[in-house]
Amino acid sequence: MLRIRLAMVVAISLCFVFVLGFTLYWGSHKIALYSSRSQSAYEAFDRYQQLYREAYRYFKQRMDLLLVDQQGTAADVEMSRQRLHDAVERLRKAAATDLDAASDIEVWQTRQSELDSIARLSASLEAGMNRFDQVDRLRQEGRREAALLLLSEVLEEDIDRKFDPLIDDAINRERERALVARERLMGLIGLSSWISISTAIVSVVFSIAAGAMLFRSIRRPIEALMRGTDEIAAGNLPYRIPIDSRDEFGYLAKHFNQMAQELEVQQRKLGESRTVLEHKVAERTLELNHLNGELQRLDHARRQFFADISHELRTPITVIRGEAEVTLRGRNKDAEEYKESLQRILELSLQLGKLVNDLLFLARAETANLQFEWETLDLVELVVNAAEDIRVLAQEKSIEVTLNVTDTPVWVRGDKQRLRQIIFVLGDNACRYSHAGGRIIIDLEGDGTEALLRVTDHGIGIPAQDLKMIFDRYYRSTNARRSSDDGTGLGLPVAKAIVAAHGGEISADSSEEAGTTFAVTLPQVDLKDSAVDASADDFDYVRESAA
Repeated sequence: MLRIRLAMVVAISLCFVFVLGFTLYWGSHKIALYSSRSQSAYEAFDRYQQLYREAYRYFKQRMDLLLVDQQGTAADVEMSRQRLHDAVERLRKAAATDLDAASDIEVWQTRQSELDSIARLSASLEAGMNRFDQVDRLRQEGRREAALLLLSEVLEEDIDRKFDPLIDDAINRERERALVARERLMGLIGLSSWISISTAIVSVVFSIAAGAMLFRSIRRPIEALMRGTDEIAAGNLPYRIPIDSRDEFGYLAKHFNQMAQELEVQQRKLGESRTVLEHKVAERTLELNHLNGELQRLDHARRQFFADISHELRTPITVIRGEAEVTLRGRNKDAEEYKESLQRILELSLQLGKLVNDLLFLARAETANLQFEWETLDLVELVVNAAEDIRVLAQEKSIEVTLNVTDTPVWVRGDKQRLRQIIFVLGDNACRYSHAGGRIIIDLEGDGTEALLRVTDHGIGIPAQDLKMIFDRYYRSTNARRSSDDGTGLGLPVAKAIVAAHGGEISADSSEEAGTTFAVTLPQVDLKDSAVDASADDFDYVRESAA
C-alpha cells in the first residue's frame, strides 16, 4: 500500500538525514575544539610577545638609569616593573583557566607545561630584577666599577642565557601549537566536507529514485482527484470521482464523493437561508446606523455643552470683573455710586447663577440624572398660583392675563417646583414678547387621561423657519433678538426637559406678528391610585420618565 511505501522512503531518508546531521555535528564540534585551541595558542603567543616587550622596556629603562644616569625615570621604571608583573600574571591566569577547562589529557599536559614555563619565566624575571636592584645600590654607593661589572653579568647570565631562551622557547612552543591546531582544523574541515558531499549525493540519488517510483504510483489517482475538485469548484456538485482501489486514494475518493453529496444538500439549504440572513443583516445594519447616529448626536451634545459653558459664562464674568475694576479705580465717589455698581454686580451674579443652574439642569437631563421630588398634586391649583406671578410680570407693560381653568381638580404626578418653573418660563416669554397693552390667555383642561395647558399671547410671534428650532439651547428667533437682548435661549430647552421627564410633550404654534401658543400635555392620574405605596411608584415613574 501507499502508506507502507511512503514509510519506507521516509525511514531511509531519515537515516540519511541522521548520518548527515551526526557528521555535521561531530565535524562542527571538532572544528570548534581545534578553533578554540588555535585561538588559545595565538592569544598565548600574543601574551608572550607582550611579556617580551614589557621585559625589554623594563631592562632598557634600568640600563638607561644606570649607564647614562638619566633624571626623572625612577617612576617610569616602577611603572614598567608593575606592567611586567601584570603581563606575567595574565599569562598565569590564562594558563590556569585553560587548565581547568581542559577536556583531554593532551590539552591538560600542554597547559601544565605552560604553567611550569611561566613559573620559570617569573623566577628568571624576579632574579633579574633583584640583580638590577643590586647594581642600583652599588651605583648609589659610588661603586660605579662594581656596578658596571655586575650589570655585565646580569645582561649576560640572567637575560641572554636564562630569560631570552625561556621566552623564545615559550613563543616557539605556542607558535608550533597554533600551527598544529590549524593543520588539524583544515584536515577536519576537508574530511567533514567529503563526508557531507558523499552523503548528500547518495541522498539525492535515493530521493530521485524514490520520487520517481512514488510519482508513477500516485499520478493517476491525483489527476482524478484534481479533476474532481475542479468540477466541484466549478459548481458541478453531482460529479463523482471514479476511483475503486482499496488504498488511501480509494478511501479519499469515497469520502470526497460523500462530501460532494453533502455539499449538494447544504447548497440547497444555504440558498433558503440566504434570503433570511440578508433580511436580518439589513435590519441590523439599519439599527447600527441608527445607534451610530445617536452616538454622534450625544457626542455633539457633549461638545456643544462645553462650548456653551465657555461661551455663555464669559460675558457675565467679564462684565462683573469690569464693574469691580471700574469701582475700585474710582476716586471720590459717593455711596450712591458705589451702591449702583454693587447693584449691577448683584444683578449680573444672579443672572450668572440662573445661567449655571439652567446649564446644569440641561446637562443632567441629557444624562438621565435629574432629581425630582415626586408627589400627586392638583395642576389647577398650581396654575392659579403661577398665574398671579405672571400678572406681576405683565403689569410693567399693562398686559392683561386671562385664566381659564376647569372647575374640577386635574391630578398629575410630578415635581411641584419644576412644573411651576414650566408655567413661569412660558408666562415670562409671553410677557417679554407681547406688545404693551396686549393680552395673555392661560387655559387648563383635563379629560381624565391627559392634562392640557396652553399659554397664548398676541405678541411678535415666531417666524415659520425658526419654529422648529426654538427648543434648542441658546437659539433665539430673529424677531426675538430684535425685540429683547436679555434672553439666554435656555428657558424653552429647560421647560422641554422638565416636560419630557414627566412623560409629557410640549409644542408651539405661532404666526409672525399674530402671537404664539405653547401647549403642554401631561399624563393625568386617578386620585385613588395615588394612595398606593409611594416609594415603589415613584421609583418606577422616575425610571420610565428618564427612559
